[in-house]
Amino acid sequence: IFLGMDIKEAVPVSLIAVAVGAWSASTAYLKKSMVDSELVVIISIFMVIGSVMGSLLSAVISSAVLQMIFSAVVLCAGIMMILKKENQKPAIHKGHGHVYFILAGGISLAVGILGSLVGLGGGLFIIPVLYLLFGLSIDIARGTSALTIGFAAAAASIIYFFNGQLDPTAAAPVMLGVAAGGTLGGHLGTEAKPMVVKIIFFGIMLYIAYKLGLEGIKNL
Repeated sequence: IFLGMDIKEAVPVSLIAVAVGAWSASTAYLKKSMVDSELVVIISIFMVIGSVMGSLLSAVISSAVLQMIFSAVVLCAGIMMILKKENQKPAIHKGHGHVYFILAGGISLAVGILGSLVGLGGGLFIIPVLYLLFGLSIDIARGTSALTIGFAAAAASIIYFFNGQLDPTAAAPVMLGVAAGGTLGGHLGTEAKPMVVKIIFFGIMLYIAYKLGLEGIKNL
């Protein structure tokens, strides 16, 4: 988006960067116990499956469609996160028993597919899902997301690599920078106030929604 690369070329590089950055950041969250271990297992499995499916579907879905869909979803999720009250009862909670984990798996599959198609590994989707639907605090949602999206992004990037769509020369410097940034970001993220995180996250989502929507309209 920012460097003007075509989304089909940027997606594989973005995914490998997401994997490296997520794993670098997740170490800090694990040390602070800011991870829901049960959800990590379920989400990781189904997001990996979804990411592989999304990688395969990327060859037949146009860039414009991807950009428009992602723009709308990100915008809606950002608005809902800002408006959500902290004491609001979650739509999906562990009191639902097996349904809780079935829904977690189904939603994670969809997030994995969409995240792989747009090259963000599902990170901008899974945090709002965990926060809005599953009722996790914004801190636990960030920690859980950081660990799970690394597996999903890595799985998708492997598919792109074997399909000849990942350029190693472009990915290598990005990976180095993201590893350093992810480690620093993880430490800073564990100390940040929840409301500050929500505002920053909303700003990022708003800008990405605008840029992708604009590019999608141009490519129609």
